[in-house]
Amino acid sequence: MTITLRTTPATTAWGNVLLAHSRLTKRLDAELRAETDLTLAWYEILLVLARSETGQMRMTDLAASLLLSKSAATRLVDRLVSHGLVERSTCPVDRRGTEVELTDRGKDAFIAAGRIHLRGIERHFGDHLSDEETVVIADAMLRVADRNAPEG
Repeated sequence: MTITLRTTPATTAWGNVLLAHSRLTKRLDAELRAETDLTLAWYEILLVLARSETGQMRMTDLAASLLLSKSAATRLVDRLVSHGLVERSTCPVDRRGTEVELTDRGKDAFIAAGRIHLRGIERHFGDHLSDEETVVIADAMLRVADRNAPEG
C-alpha cells in the first residue's frame, strides 16, 4: 500500500531544511571530534556560556537556551566538568539553583574549536550560497523563528 501526501513548496522547503541540518550537523560534529576533544553538543554549551555577559548561567537557563531537558543538559555538563571545561557552583541568589561557568581551559577549548566550527560553516554551508541567498535564508529563518517563539 502506498500512501501519498500532498506536497507544497512549504513542505518541500521544510524537508530540505531538515535534511541539510541533519547532514551539516553530522559533518560539523565529525570535524570537531577529529580536530579537538569536543563534540558539537559540547561546543554549543561552551558557545552559550561564552556569549553570556559573565561566562556563566543558571543550569535551567542553559538547558532552555539549548532546547534540552534539564536532565540531558545535566549529563552534558557533567562530561564538561569531568574534562575541566566548566565548573558548577551554587547560585548565590537562590541556593537551590546551580550555575555553570566556563573555566580558563573551557575558554581556550572554545576559541580553538570555534575556528574549526566557523571554517566548517563557511566550507559546508556558505560556500554553496551566494551572499544574496545567505541574506534571504537568514531573514526568512529569523522570521519563522520569531513568529513561532514561545508565548509568555
